[in-house]
Amino acid sequence: MVARGVFVMRGRMFWAAWMLGALLVLSVGGDLAAARKVKLVIELPSGLPTGLPVPIPARIEGKAIPGAVLSVRHVAFGKETVFAQCEVNGRVAWLVAAVRDGQAGQRELHLRGQVVGQSREGRVVRFEDRKGGIECLDGDRKVMFYQRDPHSRDAGKHVAANYFHPLYGLDGEVLTQDFPADHPHHHGVFWAWHQLLVGTTRAGDPWVNKDFLPVVRKAEAVESGPVFASLVTAVDWTSNLVTDADGRPRPIVSESGRFRVFHAVGETRHIDFRIRLSALLRDVKIGGSENVKGYSGFTVRVKPPMEMQIQDRRGRVEADAVGSTSPWADISGRFGGRAIRSGVSILCDSRLPEFPPKWLLRFYGMQNVAYPGRLAVRLEQEHPLILRHRLVVHRGAGAR
Repeated sequence: MVARGVFVMRGRMFWAAWMLGALLVLSVGGDLAAARKVKLVIELPSGLPTGLPVPIPARIEGKAIPGAVLSVRHVAFGKETVFAQCEVNGRVAWLVAAVRDGQAGQRELHLRGQVVGQSREGRVVRFEDRKGGIECLDGDRKVMFYQRDPHSRDAGKHVAANYFHPLYGLDGEVLTQDFPADHPHHHGVFWAWHQLLVGTTRAGDPWVNKDFLPVVRKAEAVESGPVFASLVTAVDWTSNLVTDADGRPRPIVSESGRFRVFHAVGETRHIDFRIRLSALLRDVKIGGSENVKGYSGFTVRVKPPMEMQIQDRRGRVEADAVGSTSPWADISGRFGGRAIRSGVSILCDSRLPEFPPKWLLRFYGMQNVAYPGRLAVRLEQEHPLILRHRLVVHRGAGAR
């Protein structure tokens, strides 16, 4: 995924100095595999913005230590050392770097990375177990909280689980709302659908938490380190309207999630969401509200800030939008009455079933990538539906 919004960037020198200090901690007493060198290949995507630090994947040629941290240099990134962290599979590494002006035309970069540590030796970006869920931290700064356990704030009328709240800004401000009074079925960063059908049976209404409960079977931190951390989840969708012979809810949909948080660099932090949905029963369909709005799907319920602005590829949005199409949307303002503006961009991967997707953009707070709309689509058992989105948490006002 490539960031579509452009933000003012500062602090690149701080990033290099901070990372070098972190890696000195990583390396003390650790086995650095005799300072191994690893070959990396980066394929720069078309349209990559220059001068903007973004997460960039690199293919590892040969073997690397799973979770290894590498130092790399390339003229495309300037004179500074850039640090990369390998995934646990040892096949892909990630770095957060800005491509210099005039260098984006290179489609393929070849680098040699020096192994300088292993991510498990000094966890910087990490997920930690907490009561009710799992918290992500970047150093000593809170990033977001995964709500694992079912809970309610209105005496059981709405019971929710399997979402993220709070989502924090770079200075600790809370960007999202949970169980807001105007729409108590909205929950931070969440994904849900009005229609869940099994044959002719309507299996509740997941969007409004009615006759539906996501059962989290697994929520596990699988990666942590100075560049990124990852959380994986396995969730069963259940409804008390679809049961077995003993009256127990039958799992209807298998959801697997991977959520990757990158270390904040300069004025931004990137968070990737991948949600994979597979049917467990025959003839399962999901769909949005059965009106022109068609809302459902990936949603961020923003806590409306002072001086709130919404932007998409058309520019500044002056009123609520229904059915507008854009690869991205940005919400910014003064959260919590702070003097400094901040916000979050919602980016959509070009591999989505519809791209650019349709949106509902609301000044009361709900920002929804509306898929599939009011006409339900079938979920397959062997060919899952995969939703990919990126949140860019930033200081300042987002701009095209």
